[in-house]
Amino acid sequence: MNLEQENIELSKKIFAGLKLAYRKLYEKRAANNETVIISVNGEIKRVPAKDLLKDYIKE
Repeated sequence: MNLEQENIELSKKIFAGLKLAYRKLYEKRAANNETVIISVNGEIKRVPAKDLLKDYIKE
């Protein structure tokens, strides 16, 4: 395996870990009926975690 392939595999693992971490965050916040602060096109918004979790599961 060359260096480029190793970097691609590492990137995939990192993004998978981030996706899992975000999902856990949204699930925990949704269980407590809390909001999450996110940036949408540079605009800061407070969004209910349940809404984000619904959209996140669809992906």
